[in-house]
This record gives sequence, structure tokens and C-alpha cells, in this order.
Amino acid sequence: MKCKIMRHGIIEFQWMILLLLFTICFSSCKDDKDTSAEPYDPNQPVEVTDFTPKSGGGRKKMIIYGNNLGIDRSIISVKVGGKEAIVVSAKGTSIYCSTPESCFEGTVEVKVGEQTVIASEKYQYDPQMVVTDLCGDVDELGQGDIVETGPFDDCGKIEYPFWFSFDPQHPNILYLSQTGTNSRPLRVLDLEKKMIYTKKLNDIERATTITWTNDGDMILATPQNKDKKNKNNVILKRGSSTDGQDFKESGWVALARGNACNGSMILPQTGELYFNHRATGNVYRYNFEENGYNKNPEVPGGEGLSELLAFSVPNQTVDFSMVPHPKGKYVYIIMHESHYILRSNYDEETKKLVTPYIVCGQSGQADYKDLVGINARINKPGQGVFVLNEEYKAANKDDWYDFYFTDTENHCIRILTPDGVVSTFAGRGSASASSYKWGKQNGEVRERARFNKPIALAYDEVTKTFYIGDSGNYKIRKIAKEQAPDDLSGEESNDNQNQENQ
Repeated sequence: MKCKIMRHGIIEFQWMILLLLFTICFSSCKDDKDTSAEPYDPNQPVEVTDFTPKSGGGRKKMIIYGNNLGIDRSIISVKVGGKEAIVVSAKGTSIYCSTPESCFEGTVEVKVGEQTVIASEKYQYDPQMVVTDLCGDVDELGQGDIVETGPFDDCGKIEYPFWFSFDPQHPNILYLSQTGTNSRPLRVLDLEKKMIYTKKLNDIERATTITWTNDGDMILATPQNKDKKNKNNVILKRGSSTDGQDFKESGWVALARGNACNGSMILPQTGELYFNHRATGNVYRYNFEENGYNKNPEVPGGEGLSELLAFSVPNQTVDFSMVPHPKGKYVYIIMHESHYILRSNYDEETKKLVTPYIVCGQSGQADYKDLVGINARINKPGQGVFVLNEEYKAANKDDWYDFYFTDTENHCIRILTPDGVVSTFAGRGSASASSYKWGKQNGEVRERARFNKPIALAYDEVTKTFYIGDSGNYKIRKIAKEQAPDDLSGEESNDNQNQENQ
């Protein structure tokens, strides 16, 4: 009997302990309820305690922490630097959003319902490389007028942009050749006056590449659909002008003759003209300064061609062009229709370019892959430019330049490093907009920007600005770092000065 009483007492004690633990847990849970799911209470203050990250560009993921922020996105507004951010979600104690572009001023402002709170710190905005429009105007069907002379904001349609080249003596003047089936003049862009002009080329159907003699005269490759007696490279001698358009009155003189040249260049070390013959894949060199302007070699079929032959490329009957390295170490040969890039090194002893080899892509293998060398894939590469890489220079590497080029059918700008690594610099962004990778979208170079068959490309080393002939959009686009408004720059300078004096 006594054992039964003891066993019953133990059971009652155990139940009391369980009840006590349940009560404690229930009270604790009630006191520490999850406020992250609490709706906004207009009778309680909204608080912003912190945000992360503290610095960055536009379209960056930002989390704002605080209290009474609610869970209803429709009553929440976030501004950074006075610009509306995209609110993705809210959880009562945090707001998840995307920072706006160009929010230089940096104030973080949160509005929930009728309450507005400003964070104690500012978001430090880092200017980004962005794509914008320079000029070109068409309707939604790609239709527009051709304007021979006009301001950038009313210059009409930019047709078939193919090759850019800065005037070496007037860095604000940018020349553009245009291809196509009809006669195409040169376009002249005055970047200082923001005007576009036209330079007509009498008796020339079209011009492709633009290159310069060591004295600053202009040479154009002029592929003609006629016999071998026709000109395939012409020179325009420089005149003088007050507006920087030194070739306004210049006529052309033939330098070489033939019917299938679509790419030429001047080799800086020797001043010789290197030009191609599309039908055979041959590249010839001609010293017109020594041999004169009137003793024009004929390609094909002319005399002494074996002496002029520099090298041949693997493919015949395809368009290709050549771009010399700024230090003259080598030349890149862009095989536009074969989807790869060759390199020909300069031989200091013979003073000639040697047989080229592939540095990226593969003949006939059109695709899109950011890889190394022959494993990379490109699709109809267009014009390319060498760009100084300050990191290479600081590391004292042998080659300080990356090669940027348009990848026309991939609708982007790619980078080729001296080591053969291919990556994507700009374009193919706005992934959520559509499954296509082409379009007309401005903004941050990779996340937002889109092109439509970019071909021509130029780079201004002084302003660090790229210019792109966006053929499918009939526009000239540009890529540069964002610039803070002048009034804001003045405020920031004053703020920095005040901090230094404290």
C-alpha cells in the first residue's frame, strides 16, 4: 500500500514539472514573438537602424534593418540619393531592395504608410561604367531620315556603321565609315560640338577600314566590285581648317589597285601599307613613300607581287581586317566571317610581320563562350581596339594592353587579354526582360545593357570612353563612367573639406 502511494506521488510530481515547463515555454514564446512577420502599425514609430552594403553602384542588393517596417510592399517606398529604389520584399524588421542607378547623393530614405525616416548614414555611391546613347534616331520600325549635318540629338539614322577612327591630330574628331549596298560617305563626329557631318567620297562606292600615315594623312580601304584596275586603297592628304575637319576639301589618290580589298593598315614602325586580298586570303605590303603614289601595285595579277606578299590567312573569300598593337609588337587580324582572331608578330630583324597564328576562337565555330584561346567562342567579331590596363603596367608585365572587340552576332563587347583569355565586357544584360540577348537597353554594362549587332568600336584614352556603332539599332552608343551632376560634385567637395577641417 505504501509503495502505491509513493508511486502515485512521483507521477503527480512529474506532471507538475511538465506543466511548469510548458507554462515557461508558452510565456517565453509569447514575450519573444516573431516581429518579422508583424504588419505595419501606424500608431508605432518606424525605425531605421542600419543598412548594408554601405557602398556600391546601382542595381545592388540592399537590406535595410529597423522596426515597424511592415510586410506590405504597396505602402513601402525607399529612395537612395533621391532616386526610387526597387522594393523586393519586407519582413517587419527588414526591407530588401535594389539600389537605383546614379544615386550619387546617397541619402537613404524609407517611407512606410505616412511615416518617413532617414538613415543616419549615407550610401557611398561608386560610379559605374554605363551604356548610353550618343546619337541616332529611328522609330520603332527602324525607320528614320538620313541627316548629312546636324546635332547629336537630331542627327537621324546611322546606317551600316563599320569602322571608327580618331583623327590623330584632332582628338575631338571621330571618323566613321559605313558599308552597305549603296554609296556610303564618311561620317564625321565632332565630339566637342556634338555635331555630325558628312564627307562624300566621289567615285568610291564605299570605304571599310580607316588608317593613318605617320604624317597624319588618311588611308581608306575601298573594296570595289569592278576589275583589278580599280583602286582598292586611297589616300586623302591633310589640309588645314579652323574646325578640325582637315579633310573637308581633300580629294583622294589611289595607292593600290584591285577588286577585293576590305582591310588595310599602316604599320607604324615602317610606315608601310599592309592590305588584304579577300579572294585569296593574302596580305601584301607596299611602301608607297619609297615607290611613289602613282606606281600602284595591282592585286591580283600585277607584277612583282611575290616580293610584296607578307603572309596569308587560313581562310579565303572572307572579310578580315588588321589592328596594330600600340607599341608595334604585333598585329591582330580579325576574321569577321570565320569567327576567330589571329596574331602576327613583328620581326625586328626583317622589319616584317610573320605568319599569323590563332589566339582565340576557331574557324567556322560560331558560338558564345568565355574561355581561353581556341576554346573560346565568338560569332562574327567586328572592330577591335587596344586599351591600356593599369594593373598590367603596375605589375610591369611585358604587354600592358587588353584588346576589346565587338562580337556582332553575340550582341556584346568582348575582351581578349594578352594571355588569350576571352571575357564579356558589355551587353547581353537585362536577363529577365526576354530570353533574347539583343535589344536596346542602356545602363550598367553587364547587368542592364543590350546591343543589337554592334560592329564599329573606338576608344578615347583620355576620357576613358568607348564608342560603339550599334548597327541593328541604327545608333552610336557610348560606354563611360557615370558623372555626378556639377552641383552635387560641389556639395561633395564641400563635405570632404568640412570633414578634413574637423
